[in-house]
Amino acid sequence: MHEHRRFDEQATTWDDTPGHEERQVAVAEAIEQAVSLNPGMRALDVGCGTGRLSILLADRVASVVVTDPSAGMVQVARERIEAAGLGDRMRAVQADLTTDSVDGDFDVVWSSLALHHVQDLDGLLRSVAGLLVDGGVLAVADLDEDPDGAFHAEKVDFDGHDGFDRRRLAEQLGHAGFVEISFTDATTILKGDRTFGVFLCTATKGA
Repeated sequence: MHEHRRFDEQATTWDDTPGHEERQVAVAEAIEQAVSLNPGMRALDVGCGTGRLSILLADRVASVVVTDPSAGMVQVARERIEAAGLGDRMRAVQADLTTDSVDGDFDVVWSSLALHHVQDLDGLLRSVAGLLVDGGVLAVADLDEDPDGAFHAEKVDFDGHDGFDRRRLAEQLGHAGFVEISFTDATTILKGDRTFGVFLCTATKGA
């Protein structure tokens, strides 16, 4: 819960953080290269933050529902969607997909640097699988494993994951019903004097 409050407080200035825009552009490009997006697709964004990734990708699909547990982030996402003139194809919903339901089913689900904040990752992956049509695609960008916790070292209330071991994440995706799981390097994040890798994982919901 501490994290939600922190994100609520930081929502209005979140995108001003150096590197945020470049990171979302890199992730959007990685998704475009890895996933065959088309104008008929219904997309869902998990942990959307201010909605920036989905705004970058909105013209490639029919519609996007962006979700985040943080009320502050969802409010900013709504403002950004309106400012971008995308209100006809995008809507923002406050939801924690480990516990909350979202109406509809989706052809593609994407996420950028949100999974490491989710404690019940297996629960989230099962929930996402339930929202995807058979053959639908999940595209998740997140941190490579950071065993010493350096990335979040300054956040005393951080209770998520210190990045992910790709093999372990692939196993969890498999247990949740995903197949054709693959990883590519999406971008890097420079923090202090350390460079942290960000992967893009794509997976298909099995029939």
